[in-house]
Amino acid sequence: MNIVRIIVLAVAGIAALAAAFFVRGAMQPPAAEPAVEQVEAPAPAPQMRVLVAARDIGPGERVDAAAFRWTPWPEEAVIPAYLTQEGAPDALERLAGAVARSSFSAGEPVLDRKLVQPGDAGFMAAVLTPGMRAVAVPISARSGAGGFILPNDRVDIIATEDNERGVAAAIAVENVRVLAIDQTYSEEEDGAVVGSTATLELTQEQAREVSRAVAVGDVSLALRSVADTSGGPRLPDGRSGSASSSDDQVVRVIRYGNERRVALQGGAP
Repeated sequence: MNIVRIIVLAVAGIAALAAAFFVRGAMQPPAAEPAVEQVEAPAPAPQMRVLVAARDIGPGERVDAAAFRWTPWPEEAVIPAYLTQEGAPDALERLAGAVARSSFSAGEPVLDRKLVQPGDAGFMAAVLTPGMRAVAVPISARSGAGGFILPNDRVDIIATEDNERGVAAAIAVENVRVLAIDQTYSEEEDGAVVGSTATLELTQEQAREVSRAVAVGDVSLALRSVADTSGGPRLPDGRSGSASSSDDQVVRVIRYGNERRVALQGGAP
């Protein structure tokens, strides 16, 4: 057998083996792919819309509707004290004009007990600037600028007293904030507000000065321009009157049956 025949037989054998492997592979069924387990995503937790603070709110701050917003809240975490859009849909309008009793952080749920509405008990204490006092003085249309003085206006308090030389008038305290006229707390009033009592925000010493003026004479309120309201209330000599003086004394002077009260500064007449 020559070499050419041997090579032909070898190639034919290799081709036969290859064909056999090919036919065997084609006849076998394909291997099954492993099954992929389908995992369902958990259902989202039910939510409610809760009223929260839209920004930081300080104690004593008057708020409006823009100070709050509705936000989604997990239903299981909602407590009865929270204001929900389903239970209190008018909360934004109802709380506008209220005053914060204590502070709120942005995103904190709003509680009714942390806010006080005009006319509610404790409203005036919440409106007062820390360290100040609310003092009521009698007024009339004549002594109250014809009724055009409104809450949050600034006024000068003028004390008028009759004495043996006639009538004396002097400014008792300047640049005083008006908290209320009678029971009117809001400055959003149409026209004039004529009342019989004005509630003023004063320091402790200023409150004493105004009380003396009311006791010995009459007081009138002089309305200040909105361009002239910078700074807090002050006594005529420029002092704020924040420090109380324990040396001040009031003595009664009776002359010809008429009684007068005279204030002594530092114990000296």
